[in-house]
Amino acid sequence: MIEEKEALETIISTTPVPVSCKIPTEKAYNLHLLNTVKASHSSPKRDQSSMDGFGINVCSKKLLKFEIIGQIFAGEPFSRKVEEGEAVRVFTGSNIPIGVNAVIMQEDCKVSEGKLVLREVPNEGQFIRKRGEIFCEGQTISKKGKKIGASTMAALISAGILNVIVPKKLRVGVISTGDEVMPIDNGSLEDFQIYNSNAYMIKSALNGLGIDEVSISHVADKEELIIANLKKLLECNDILITSGGISVGKKDLIRRCLLECGVKEKFWRVRIKPSKPIFYGTYGDHCQVYGLPGNPVSSYVGFLLFVLPAINLRNGVPKDKSGLPTVNIELSADLVNNENRVNYMMGEVNGRQELQIHGKQTSNNILGLSNSNVLVRVEPLTKLESGEIIDALIMP
Repeated sequence: MIEEKEALETIISTTPVPVSCKIPTEKAYNLHLLNTVKASHSSPKRDQSSMDGFGINVCSKKLLKFEIIGQIFAGEPFSRKVEEGEAVRVFTGSNIPIGVNAVIMQEDCKVSEGKLVLREVPNEGQFIRKRGEIFCEGQTISKKGKKIGASTMAALISAGILNVIVPKKLRVGVISTGDEVMPIDNGSLEDFQIYNSNAYMIKSALNGLGIDEVSISHVADKEELIIANLKKLLECNDILITSGGISVGKKDLIRRCLLECGVKEKFWRVRIKPSKPIFYGTYGDHCQVYGLPGNPVSSYVGFLLFVLPAINLRNGVPKDKSGLPTVNIELSADLVNNENRVNYMMGEVNGRQELQIHGKQTSNNILGLSNSNVLVRVEPLTKLESGEIIDALIMP
């Protein structure tokens, strides 16, 4: 058995670097950049009008009447130079032609007999978007590790970055064991059976991390069947996650079967609660292997603490952001850990940033887990008092 910190360090040190691939930017939503990208051109490319109105050449502070020589819509060229005493009709996004150094809003304009008549001379430069005022050619648009959300995608495409380097999508296999575990299309259950909820909990968590290629399988508690299925999954996946069968019971066969398949054990059992009997190993140079406990709270907490950071790293997330985010909260009651190991407690934070810990902190309390949005880490043999301000881990 090892300490939590050592377990996480072991996982991080054996996590493969992301495999890069080049894809169209429009297909990179929710992926992370593997390199810093720079603009291929300036924005705007030329001076533009920020209003519908008229562009004029402000040379004289006394000139208030201008001859209208044409109009420019956004997306249209205009080659003629605008001289003193001339005006051109412009619209939002129109390029500013040579000679124009101010735009007057349509609402402030009067046209009489084909001429623009002003009440006062405008300020030079008004309502003109300057070339490069948003970004300049060669300017950094997004840095390595940035997650491509909708607005980032728009910025990239606006800057002419039409292809990006991102991590190749991971393939993950999830295999559950247990003679009592039934598929969700099984219909009614006997009183000694349960649905395979863990597999779908893990699959949903993986989907939330941007992993679409997730295979789910279930195997009865028979060693030869487990080994046969593990061998297939180890060859075709980047990560293999097992659920159940990892403790010390008579039918806990996963660890022995993984070792039989050639998985190199890095650790088995961590000094935490829940998720103590978690297993971690590697297969070849590409596949990370996790054995999660069968109880749902233990399984999910183990996933969040040990699987999620490695997936984030392989997805291009910076190391300092690879774990769960935290939130500052106030305890509404004392929290006591009388055990000689770290205890993660489920709880719910309300809108006032106050924490309510669920009373039944058992590893099978799936309802308590579903009603929780944070985990609170309590050190061994420690009491946290009501009113203390602490950091809690935000659960996805």
